[in-house]
Amino acid sequence: MKKAQVKYIFSMKSKEELDKLSHEELLKYVKNLHDNVIQEKPPKNSGNSSIPTGKEINTPKKKRNQSLRKKGGKNGAAFGHKGTNLKQVDNPDEIIDIEFNIDECKNCGYDLSNVLKELKEKRQVQDLDLQETTKKITQYQSYSKKCLICGYENHDNSYPNFVAPHISYGKNIMAIVVYLNVIHYVSYKRVVQTLKTMYKIEISEGTVDSLLKKASKLSQPEIKKIVSQLEVSDMVGIDETGTKVNGSRDWHWVFQNDSCTYIVYNESRGTKVIDEEFENGFVNAIVVHDNYSSYSSLIASGEQLCLAHKLRDLNYAIECDDTQVMKDIKTLIQESMKDHRENLLQFQREILKEQYSLIFDKLLEIEAEPKSETQKQINSFKKAKDKIFTFLIYSNVPPDNNASERAIRNLKVKLKVSQQFKSSQGAKDYATLRSVVDTARKRGLNEFEVIRDIVSGQSIF
Repeated sequence: MKKAQVKYIFSMKSKEELDKLSHEELLKYVKNLHDNVIQEKPPKNSGNSSIPTGKEINTPKKKRNQSLRKKGGKNGAAFGHKGTNLKQVDNPDEIIDIEFNIDECKNCGYDLSNVLKELKEKRQVQDLDLQETTKKITQYQSYSKKCLICGYENHDNSYPNFVAPHISYGKNIMAIVVYLNVIHYVSYKRVVQTLKTMYKIEISEGTVDSLLKKASKLSQPEIKKIVSQLEVSDMVGIDETGTKVNGSRDWHWVFQNDSCTYIVYNESRGTKVIDEEFENGFVNAIVVHDNYSSYSSLIASGEQLCLAHKLRDLNYAIECDDTQVMKDIKTLIQESMKDHRENLLQFQREILKEQYSLIFDKLLEIEAEPKSETQKQINSFKKAKDKIFTFLIYSNVPPDNNASERAIRNLKVKLKVSQQFKSSQGAKDYATLRSVVDTARKRGLNEFEVIRDIVSGQSIF
């Protein structure tokens, strides 16, 4: 509940002054006091707002890890999680027999020298063959033929993409650099140290930067495929986050679904970013977003508001006002999210959405105290009520935008490690390569192999 406070502009009287007041003056004073009472709102945190845990200030420890999920009552891995363990293979690369050195039976002393030995047990060790991880120099040679009539020299120089004039680094080194820096956030300096220590390859930090730029450029054909697939998909989640580039605040955007992730860097947080990247919008898709103003003019088949955001807002309103209508709306949304996971036929989904919408509309008609958090949330829901239960009709549309937030989390981790991008080109290159990596993950592909194949000119997506 809210804690009562009095506005500092109101003149509080002492006990002596109150004793001198008449009955009428005392009544007037009490009325003025009531008019100047304000209610202290609880602090916002990650459980009742979109504030990340790292930016919470003076928040009680019990709320720092407050989650919208209810406890399942079990410890260990989540239900359905498949564990993994080492398994022996049928055809090992090398077999080493342990020498049999027992001459007599340990039990009775019988001579075992003429007894045939039998395989009793086999143990396997999985390790790296370091002899196979040393650097390798490959020389590519091209040839020419001189025309016997005109003398023109015909040179066939169709080298692979990663082969530059004189000498260059190959696709495996380029893929390792991308893998370490983009996926594991390893700094340029440590990438240099890793290559030198493990593979005896000496490169400079400037070379690391050049290899990342080259890999980003070679990835553009695959990026175009990702964008074109998102344009015709039936569900797209969108989110954006602030990023620091050479001291200035810019933005990274993410557009994603179950099979694609496209991350783009831009100096703007406005609608023009969506228009520039997806000129025709998402005519076939239900777009999931957090209702930021940039999404107000979306071209889409339908929209779904992120209900995880709204549940946090409801938590805050309940902490402030403790009204039943906020609790009822919260319960209604949580129940609808449970029903969404059921295996329902299409007509059942449409009926379900209609029923939830009717109950929701009635709850929004309940009057609330003016200027209260409850009234604020009711007004917000009224403006977006057509975007609340869209997900109920579509089994593939989530009720929240958590997938987009997970895609953006990698960018925040990158910034925590490196503090900022030194140039806009670096921010663009990271976004490009991260798009490739995340898309590969969603499709069950090996990220390292995908990067290596892309820089060698292969088509992946």
